[in-house]
Amino acid sequence: MKDDATSYLLEYWQFLSALFPCLKNSNSNQALSEESALIDSKISNFDVVLVGKGGCGYCKRAKETLAAQQASTPFTLDVYLIANTKTISPAGEKVARQNIKSRLKIFDLTFPQIIVSGQYIGGADDLALLVESGKFDELVLSSKPETAPDSPIPYEGSLLSRSSKPSLFKVPKVRGAWYPDWPFYSFQWAMYSNLVRYISILHLIIMGLTLSLIDSAPNLANALIFIYFVDLCILILLGPVPSLCGTISTYFGWKLRGNATSTIPYKVVFSAYVVGLLNVMLYRCFNVEAGDFTDDKSVSYIKTRYAGFIVNSGFLAYFRL
Repeated sequence: MKDDATSYLLEYWQFLSALFPCLKNSNSNQALSEESALIDSKISNFDVVLVGKGGCGYCKRAKETLAAQQASTPFTLDVYLIANTKTISPAGEKVARQNIKSRLKIFDLTFPQIIVSGQYIGGADDLALLVESGKFDELVLSSKPETAPDSPIPYEGSLLSRSSKPSLFKVPKVRGAWYPDWPFYSFQWAMYSNLVRYISILHLIIMGLTLSLIDSAPNLANALIFIYFVDLCILILLGPVPSLCGTISTYFGWKLRGNATSTIPYKVVFSAYVVGLLNVMLYRCFNVEAGDFTDDKSVSYIKTRYAGFIVNSGFLAYFRL
């Protein structure tokens, strides 16, 4: 928890530094150049570079996949941990995160990030797909592309194809013995990490509209609450797709969807939202007549609870989990 909080604060400081250049340390450019040179050196000296963080289950899974591949196709591997590890300082972690995001041209850094023969292939789920397709062995034995120092790391071709075409009904695979593929119309155990942010932003908009319409258009406000409630239930029982907000987020946020992650923490949070929403809905049924908002105390209570949902959605959109 402490490490996660530190990471969030570092990410927020990086955001502020981008807005206000005066906040940047004068040595930051030098540190960034040194970090970039280190990455270039690793890419040059190793066939596969795995950028990860300590305690990351997906990093461990990717390492196991790579170790299995080494048995049939020998290659050199370097595991570079840049977060949640005692070997790097908070300032060093900040620089390492900033550098890898810049070199890979990604908005939100998730772990692991894997580079094979000088080409970025994605995360643990992308590695598994590459191995299953039989393209990994071919790629790891191929020559590395010529690139200038401190330049963007080129993407592997199939990753570009997957990144550019939204796949609404694609559920990230959970690697393990229980199942190879899980259909979208069943309980989804995995999702793409950044979709939580996009879904929360849409929830924030819905609740903001509800709060603004509760006095002037109560029927429309009730309809929006119903949409929000149903969307949460689908997210909990199934997953992002086929929920309304999840489907919209998947389609428009596909290129920045992030790596696969467990749905369980988010489903727990959304379940708490449903309990809170049911509490408000029952309160309205027993304390406020349908369409009659004359009880100032009741309406004030409802507005306060709705505002709470807005704040919670805002925090989830920014911090995720």
